[in-house]
Amino acid sequence: MNPSLVLALCGLTAVPFAQANPLCEAAQVGLERFARARGLTAEVRCRAAAQSVPGGVSMSAMELPRSPIVRSGPMTWPVRVQPGGGRTYVQQVPLTVAWTAPAWVSARDLRAGTELRSGDFELQLHRWPEGLVVQPADAQAQPFGRLRNALHTGDVLTSAALLPADALVRGDHVIALLVQGGVEIRLPARLLAPTSVGQLARVQASGRAAPLEGRLVDAQTLVVNE
Repeated sequence: MNPSLVLALCGLTAVPFAQANPLCEAAQVGLERFARARGLTAEVRCRAAAQSVPGGVSMSAMELPRSPIVRSGPMTWPVRVQPGGGRTYVQQVPLTVAWTAPAWVSARDLRAGTELRSGDFELQLHRWPEGLVVQPADAQAQPFGRLRNALHTGDVLTSAALLPADALVRGDHVIALLVQGGVEIRLPARLLAPTSVGQLARVQASGRAAPLEGRLVDAQTLVVNE
């Protein structure tokens, strides 16, 4: 791995606010603390106009009530406001956040069903697009498994992109096992739709015009229904 990338991953901090807005500045403290604990960086802007704050008011960032699913885009951060001599209240500060985090990305175009190998992906600092759940990559835990869908060069490899261990995709090769008159017949076949071990499936077998249907008993064998 590129040594400069390793150093970059170890030194992530949140990007400061550009606005001189006391409420935004207070929210920044909480967001920086949150980002630092998760090895993230954030570009942030306040979505509300700067609010006038009377003198003698103290503000402190609060922790989020529960750990959120992190996505780029709009969010709010709670700030505790204590007016001088007044009653304490909580102000939800509206923010727009763009998160940057280490990610495994595809190093080349990859087909659905590809078994991942070293060289198929690389670790990069990635600005996560709005709506996509941020899943910071662990440099010591390289991804493995098969792809659920095709990836283009530069696409982020998330956990949702990987198939479960017992899943197969359309076009996978299996052996269709037929039992006729006490004789086993084994035919090379291809799956006609995604499936998983233990499920019913349809295949196109070599030398057969009509598809066969049966149960996938393991990742290589389909027992044809009688």
